[in-house]
Amino acid sequence: MARKGENIYKRKDGRYEGRYIKGYKLDGTAKFGYIYGKTYADVKDRLIKLKAGNSNKSTVVSSNLKLSEWFDIWYDNLTHVKQSTKTIYRSYANKHLKPKMGNIRLKKINRDVLQRYVDELSIELSAKSVKAIFSMTKLCLKAAYDSRLIENIYDNIRLPKTVSKEVKVLTKQEQERLEQVIENFGNNNDIGVLICLYTGIRIGELCALRWENINLDRKMMTINRTMYRVIDSNGTHKTKIVFSPPKSVTSERDIPIAEFLVERLRKMQKKEGFVINNNGKYVEPAVYRRRYKRLLELADIDYITYHAIRHTFAVRALELGVDVKTLSELLGHSSVSTTLNYYGHSLPEHKRNQIELIGSLFSQSK
Repeated sequence: MARKGENIYKRKDGRYEGRYIKGYKLDGTAKFGYIYGKTYADVKDRLIKLKAGNSNKSTVVSSNLKLSEWFDIWYDNLTHVKQSTKTIYRSYANKHLKPKMGNIRLKKINRDVLQRYVDELSIELSAKSVKAIFSMTKLCLKAAYDSRLIENIYDNIRLPKTVSKEVKVLTKQEQERLEQVIENFGNNNDIGVLICLYTGIRIGELCALRWENINLDRKMMTINRTMYRVIDSNGTHKTKIVFSPPKSVTSERDIPIAEFLVERLRKMQKKEGFVINNNGKYVEPAVYRRRYKRLLELADIDYITYHAIRHTFAVRALELGVDVKTLSELLGHSSVSTTLNYYGHSLPEHKRNQIELIGSLFSQSK
């Protein structure tokens, strides 16, 4: 039997079991953790340390919680999002939400308070960043609403208008110079840039690509996972590399490989392992970006982000007349509208050619 208040029990197998509250669920019920030891004293000592380390998670759920405390409870219960998304949420909270609103108690937060928060963010950050941060904040507050801790204060908040920016891509001349530099160097890993230029895959998808995902006989490439670095969830703030399925269901896709790429891949093909590798070990995106930056310098091209390679593929495809539905599937976009939102405004010359094509019907009808 446990001594009063200590939650330590002797098991039938002779060991001692200690129970402690490691956090709370969104409905206010406690989440318990368990430890085991050979002696009562050992378990008691470890319980004391665990309870001290989890003291910030032992607050009873109520509307009297500070927003920072509620965020931690909500965050600890997030199980339906990727670790990479959770890492972004944690960054948003530490940089913006907690410094500006963290000390306000849930019962004191109203629509005016939330609007001032958004307005302050709008002064410091781009409209796109403000919307991303508010989207996370809204999810957090909606969970509080669902738990009956607050009213609905997050609807009808005025957000800044996003101004569409022109998609930056390599010009045809720059692309030719970059491809020539890759040709001259003969570095096997540099083929990754060519793969992205002619398939449109993301850098995380490239770095996670294995030879098992490539069928050169069928001239097809299967994209079924991506690689990224996240903050480890063990509380040490260290980071680790994670492999997971791509961004969405539509991001898992089969992509045809151009004949010239098939020939180059055959020359370096292996039975297994990473296509982009360092002595067999994977190369993470941050490292590969440094190599890409060096290639740009050698090609005398002003720096442009690696993601611009994906944009370049999309724009070249549209210039050559690839239909938007096919392009959307190749890029792994969730819908055609996503593709149009990205690239619909970036090709005035392409639009002009299409109009002239339609206009030609007039002369044909005479």
